[in-house]
Amino acid sequence: MRICIDIRWLQYVKTGIGKYTLNLLKALSAIDNSNEYIMFYNDPNRQGPDDLPAAPNFKLITAHWPHNLLRATWAYTNFPAMERFVGRIDLLHALGFQVPPTSKAVKVFTVYDLVPLTHPQLVPQSKFGIKRPRFKFHATRADMVVAISQATANEAKRLLELPDEKVAVVYPGTISIVRAGDDAIGEMKKKFGLLRNYMLFVSTIDPKKNLPRLMRAFEQSELAGAYDLVLVGPPGWYMEETFSTREELSCKKHIYWLKYVSDSDLSALYSGASFFVYPSLLEGFGLPIFEAMSVGCPVLTSNVSSMPEAAGEAAVYVNPYEIDSVAEGLKRIAGDKKLREKLSRMGLERVSQFSWENAARQMIEVYKRASEIKK
Repeated sequence: MRICIDIRWLQYVKTGIGKYTLNLLKALSAIDNSNEYIMFYNDPNRQGPDDLPAAPNFKLITAHWPHNLLRATWAYTNFPAMERFVGRIDLLHALGFQVPPTSKAVKVFTVYDLVPLTHPQLVPQSKFGIKRPRFKFHATRADMVVAISQATANEAKRLLELPDEKVAVVYPGTISIVRAGDDAIGEMKKKFGLLRNYMLFVSTIDPKKNLPRLMRAFEQSELAGAYDLVLVGPPGWYMEETFSTREELSCKKHIYWLKYVSDSDLSALYSGASFFVYPSLLEGFGLPIFEAMSVGCPVLTSNVSSMPEAAGEAAVYVNPYEIDSVAEGLKRIAGDKKLREKLSRMGLERVSQFSWENAARQMIEVYKRASEIKK
């Protein structure tokens, strides 16, 4: 098959979608030398993304449209077909928030979550060039939908009214972080002024991450002073409540926000944390959970959405909608060293069960199934 993968979302390489895209590409290139892959990217500045597969059956084709113009055109029209840019293709795999039109090619759409439909108040009216009402249009435009968790698959079938045979689950692999040594951790703490033990949160700052409740739970737990709360992630949207909450709290001097950090600093932050906190309201899968577990960092996360699928038995679970529950969870994990050591061991075992090679092999099977559905 001649397969086109829409990799435009690699411009957001530090986000979950960017990491997912790059790791899937690398895994496909490592195991598949029979299919031909066209990686489609758009950059009006005529620069392509870095670190793409260099295998002979992988080729990058870059268009040069203004970003917003191409997104808006594909959000609302059926032209130009992807074939105009890449030539004949048998299958298109859309990895972002919209499914580009094709002339004849089969269309596969990876859906990370159904937030625009289940919790529209948590996302902007226009995100990455696609309006909320158009999300369903793009999902149903595809011949097959790939969900990254069973929770997302169940919502896709229910909300998009898709039959079972048009929805597949392909779990992502582990996004591993190389554990930093003591010297690197010490340098990182000095750089950011972290003088105490700290609990760590990593992700884009947006409403579904539930940070106002986390910060209020941190104050209620009375752990401030013994611990700092370190938030790491770029600004997202609707952040006003998050930062107004921070300013209201008496423990605000113990809450740090590090917007952008290098890969080496991120490794040191995960490696030096007493534990990782991720009380998100909903996730497609929750890849930061894997990042924390990969360095042996104990995890506290939510008992809803896909988080239990990701963490298994290797986490302390809380009700993310209840501040009391989050506060009790924080006190429990902070106050029990043996529990943290147990979670560290279980987390390392948990992440070993997920690999990008398996994800790539399953994705190739999805491509075959989608081609059969189209016939």
